Amino acid sequence: MFKKEEGYEEFLAEKIRRGEEDVKAGRVVTLEESKAEIRLLIESKARELEAAEREALIYG
Repeated sequence: MFKKEEGYEEFLAEKIRRGEEDVKAGRVVTLEESKAEIRLLIESKARELEAAEREALIYG
């Protein structure tokens, strides 16, 4: 059997309450929006890595 830490139920209730408030206030993103943001971040980091690798070859 699992033993719950003291205060966990209150912590969880607060997280749920805040999440519900965020949804009601429209402070959410869709899965598709999240995927698009992550894709852009990955593409940006890939370009940074390519530039760093080119610099290493030139100045290495």
